This record gives sequence, structure tokens and C-alpha cells, in this order.
Amino acid sequence: MIRRRVVWLLVAVFLFTLGALGTANAVSEIRIGHIGPTTGWATIFGQNVLDGIKLALAERNYEFNGIPIKLFTEDTKADVEVMRTKLDSLRSRDKVHLIIGPSLGHEGVAAVDWAARNPDMPILVGYSAPEDMTMRKATHNLVRPGWTGAQVIFHFGKYCAKELGYKKVIIVGQDYSYPWDQAAGFVRGFLENGGEKVERIWHPVEAVDFSSILARLTGMAKDYDAVLNNSGGAQVVGFFKQWYQFGLDKVYPQILGQANVPIVSMLSELGDQALGVYSSLHYYDGNPSEANVKFRENYKKAYGRYPDVISVQGYDAAHVAFKAMEAINGRVDDSKAFIDAIRKVTMSADESPRGPFYFDKYGNPVQNIYIKKVVKKDGHLMNIAVKTYENVSQFGPYAHMAEKYMAAPATTRSYPPGDKDAYFKEIEKYFGRDYVENLNKNKGWID
Repeated sequence: MIRRRVVWLLVAVFLFTLGALGTANAVSEIRIGHIGPTTGWATIFGQNVLDGIKLALAERNYEFNGIPIKLFTEDTKADVEVMRTKLDSLRSRDKVHLIIGPSLGHEGVAAVDWAARNPDMPILVGYSAPEDMTMRKATHNLVRPGWTGAQVIFHFGKYCAKELGYKKVIIVGQDYSYPWDQAAGFVRGFLENGGEKVERIWHPVEAVDFSSILARLTGMAKDYDAVLNNSGGAQVVGFFKQWYQFGLDKVYPQILGQANVPIVSMLSELGDQALGVYSSLHYYDGNPSEANVKFRENYKKAYGRYPDVISVQGYDAAHVAFKAMEAINGRVDDSKAFIDAIRKVTMSADESPRGPFYFDKYGNPVQNIYIKKVVKKDGHLMNIAVKTYENVSQFGPYAHMAEKYMAAPATTRSYPPGDKDAYFKEIEKYFGRDYVENLNKNKGWID
């Protein structure tokens, strides 16, 4: 009897040890790919995501439970065809277990199609924000630990109507999918909460001369309350500079910013011209949380500059990957288990610089959205939160009727309509008469 127990004990120990070894040696190396623009006009959108990833990996000594992590990075040059080729290379040549990226709107639209053709490749989106990536075209293997263009600005539209008291706003922005989503989210929040009209003016993505647009804005000043700049990168700097050269700060009480206008990487370029600019986003650099303070200090030490929301995106994506790997004991070679684990990740306020978030069933975070204002503190420009909306879905105020929202036409450069009467007739088709009547009765959304 004693001999039999000893035998069974030895067998149990052997099986346990074998299982542990099998887990530890599931792969000899974890291979992570990054894809995004690291040269050209959109460099900050790819490079800053990459820097955030590198910081998160460095904090773990580029390993997970003793397994080394190797990072592969590819420059898309902000070109969709280049991106498709690089995605194929990361998969076939480098045999990565996970891809983080891309970072631009038009790249994201193409990446979700690539993801659908490669359903066993886990993808954590970098900074790309078109809503249909995690709505109408959602795929199980593509998860976005970020945001949609509309998600972060729905409530900013409301804020401008309710708190700032504006009735008519002009949006000037780059002519592609992400700014369209930003405009659409603003239109919905603004018109449903007391605004009357939003005029859109689009310009080519890489435009640097805004003189004709600014001349047009001068003539419209008597009829509109504010202008919202809906661009990113060098185009923001050019627009602000020419705005003051044309003296438009004297005829408009306010210039507003879309999500990417007053981010940290832009503030040093804009200088005091950015003071007082309102915007909204799922992160603000002035957040006093312990997680954000630590992140900012570590990032500054590593790169000699403070991080922006783009860097947060790479940092959070890497941490989502780590939490998913913990759930599957490092078995990243099991792509299905890896993808499923990624989708179940929940981040607390102690784990992310942005605050808490979790993924909805489409793979996009439910998270806090902050209305921000640029101020100068201790001689430095930064964003502070003037209002916080908690647990905001990518569907914003329409979370309870997501299917109806997705049944409506996808965002375009002119949809939804920017005129209040036309807009309300349009939403009645999809949200119903009761929804419109409740808006009129309550004078907007009830938070």
C-alpha cells in the first residue's frame, strides 16, 4: 500500500512538472510586431505608439515569465499599400504572435479588412480611430485598446452647447475618415443638446496654406460662435499660426480643438496660442492619478520628453497583451486563446494612465471621457479636466440602442447632416419618434 502511494505521488509530481515545463516552454520567444508611420508627415502617430510599447516592455525587461520578447517594427509611411505589405511581412517572415497598430484612420480601415482575411492573427490597434473598425466591420481578432473618433467627442458637442452656450459652430478639418468621425460625433452631441448648426469645411490632408479658408471664416464670423480645428500634426500648427496672422482671434471668441489638437506633442509647437483651447479625449496629461504620474516620469526619463495620448496607446496596448498572456500562461502560440484572453482584459485606474477601461463585445473600450482645457502650470502648458463622463461606450449616448446606431449610414464627410432640422428628421428614421420627442422634452440628453 505504501509503495503504491509512493508510485502515485511520483506520477503526480512528474505530471505537474511536465505541465509546468510545458507552460514555461510554450514558446522559446514571444514575437510582437508594431506597425505605423515612423517617417513622414504622420511620424508622431507611429513613433509615439512605438515609444509607449518600448517603455512597457522595458519595465518587464523584455520578457514574460522568463520568456524573452522580441519586438519587430515596420514603417507604413502613412501609405495603405505599404502597410498591407508590412502586415504580410510581420506575419509570414517574422512569424509574430501579436501585431500592435496601425495608427492612422485610413490605415485602420484597411487593417480591419486584412484582419478579416487573417482571423488567427491577434491585432491590438495602435492609434487608429475610425468607428467601423469596431462596429459595422468588427472582427474577433482585432481589438482596439483606444477609442473611436466619435466616442471621445459626443459629450464635447454637448458641452459646447450646454456649458459654453454656442449655437453655431464651424468645423475645419482634414478630409479623411477619422476627422469625419470626429465631426459626426460633435454634430450629434451639439445638435441634440441645443445647438442649431454645424458647418463643415474640409481641406486636403497635407495642406499647409489655409489662407482661402481663413478668408472665408472671416466672412462667416458674424453668423457663427466658434471654430473647431479638426486636423492633426503639422496642419494644426499651420492653422493656428495663420489664424492669428489673419486676426481671427479678434472676431471669434473661441477656437476649439478636436482630440489631437492640444495633445502634449502639439503644445510645445503651439505655445501660448493653445491657452484656453477646449477639447475632449479619453486621456489628459494633467491627470493626478498615481498611474499617470509614474508613467509620465518614466517616459520623461526614457525619452527626454513627456508623453502624450499617442504614447499612452502603445503603453496600454502592451499592458493589455501582458494581462492576456498571464491569463493563458504565456501560450501565445494558441492564437484563439490569446485573442479570447485579450478581449476579456479589464484595466483598473491603478494600471492605466488614462483611468479604468474594459472591452465591449465589439472590442472597443468602455472608458472615461474628459472635457479638457489648456492651462499653464509651473511654466508648462498642459490639459486639465473640467468635466469627466464615466464609462462612455463607443456608441456614446446610444449604447442602449447600438444596433439602431449601426443600422444608420456610416459616417461620411457630410453625414450626419449639420443643420438641426435636417438632422432631427434623419435620426427619427433610425432612433424613432419617441427618441426625438424625449430630446425635445428634456432639452437634450439626461446623463
